[in-house]
Amino acid sequence: MAEVVPLMEASIGYLLKGKLPPSAVLAPLLSKVLGYTILVFSCIVKVPQILTLLRVKSAEGLSSFSFEMEQIGLAIHTAYGFILGLPISAFGEAAVLLLQNTVLLLLIYQFSRAQLVRPLALTSLFAVAGGYLLSGGITKDIITRAYDLNNVIFIVARVPQIIQNFKARSTGHLSMVTFVANVAGCLIRIFTSIQEGGGITMVRGFVIGLALNLTILLQILYYGRAKSSHKQAAKKKAN
Repeated sequence: MAEVVPLMEASIGYLLKGKLPPSAVLAPLLSKVLGYTILVFSCIVKVPQILTLLRVKSAEGLSSFSFEMEQIGLAIHTAYGFILGLPISAFGEAAVLLLQNTVLLLLIYQFSRAQLVRPLALTSLFAVAGGYLLSGGITKDIITRAYDLNNVIFIVARVPQIIQNFKARSTGHLSMVTFVANVAGCLIRIFTSIQEGGGITMVRGFVIGLALNLTILLQILYYGRAKSSHKQAAKKKAN
């Protein structure tokens, strides 16, 4: 947050002189502000989905495999920013979303009555990877390669959910608010990743994420409208 202050002071200085701040000042400032804004809002991105599951006590329409892959992807994203020493405004939301996704997975396992082997396997994987990370065994080269793989992981995470939605002609209890936030977050992160020096790997990842999250959002809108029309038609028949 400290890096925002000199940029704001420089911008105010230009404005007081009746000049617009140059892009060399304005672009980094905008990137920092957007980065911290998305970090704050990431604290509630998955909360609507969590509340929906707690309310309906059902994981209908949610692919546990998709959320498991997302969990791995978010962990790699967090480690990437940490190891490369990126500012927290560039990757902090990944750590926050990782925690929220953990809660979601626990609820999905509970309501879908998943076999114990799945959460145990995922927990073991994270324990080993976390220990290796803390020991300093993961280098910048390794995490960059892992982040490249992360793009594939997020595709694998989202595509089964997209296919499941198409087959069921329904998005079940997926939260529209969560996916609107995901789409907005990806758009902002494409800009901030370029500004903060996240590299082409990170930018490419957010472009892929934008396409996949937008697809699911459109499915929620389309199937939600179809469901609403069907209910209205059924009500008219009943009357």
